Amino acid sequence: MKQMNVRAEAALLEVACRHHTTVEEVRREIRLAMAMAMCSPDPATRKIWGEIPCDGNVLTPEDLITYAAMRCREGEC
Repeated sequence: MKQMNVRAEAALLEVACRHHTTVEEVRREIRLAMAMAMCSPDPATRKIWGEIPCDGNVLTPEDLITYAAMRCREGEC
């Protein structure tokens, strides 16, 4: 998973550059969107969020990017 997080870091940097902001600002915005989505009252949505693997106790933007990229490579996006 570490190698994938390096790629996620590169993706965060690319987004920051494209939007003329910092990587930390991009992370903050993604964390905010993740928090809002994880609070969904829909059990199916909460189940999906619970299935996303993470390196620690808290899901990070890097974990989400890595998971989404993996799903897209598998043709599930």
